[in-house]
Order: sequence, then C-alpha cells, then structure tokens
Amino acid sequence: MNQALLQVRVDRGLKEETAAIYDAIGIDLPTAIRMFLKRTVMVGGLPFEGKLVIKDNAARRAFVSMRQKVEAAQEDEPSLDEINEYISSVRRSRKSAGTTARRQA
Repeated sequence: MNQALLQVRVDRGLKEETAAIYDAIGIDLPTAIRMFLKRTVMVGGLPFEGKLVIKDNAARRAFVSMRQKVEAAQEDEPSLDEINEYISSVRRSRKSAGTTARRQA
C-alpha cells in the first residue's frame, strides 16, 4: 500500500471533542478521517450537505413573508415558458423603445 502523510492543524479543543465522540462510537480519529476521505471519493464531493446557514435578517423575513402570502393565496407559480416569454417581451419592448429614441435624436 502506497501511503501518504496527511497533517492538519486544528484547534486543540475541537480535536479533543471530536476524538471523544469517535471514541464513544468505537473508532479512533485517524480511522474517522480515512472514512471521511473514502466517502468523499465515493460521492464525488462533500459526504454531507454543504450549506450556508442564513441567519434570520430583515431580507429573509421579507422573503418568507412573501412566500407565505403566495402559498396562502394558492397562486400557481409561472412556468419556465411563461417566465421566458415575459423576459422576451420586456427585451422586445426595450429594444423597440431604444430604436424609437434613436430615431427621435
């Protein structure tokens, strides 16, 4: 087996807490790290959901409020075709307005 050394610096408290958890389930820290690396290869990425936790703020509260109103009204969300048609119509009207403005100049 062709082995390589992997060194990682972490906070001592984090290492001790993590080692205690793995010890309680019967594995040592190096084994847990090897498991993490093998699982990373198996899934082709992080072996858990990598997600940014958004703290509650005004923008998030406003978004949630609007979303709840839409759901309460049971309004259907526009289809992708409807969204694309709307975008195209806006572009056509802007292009038309630009052509008119150039003619007047």
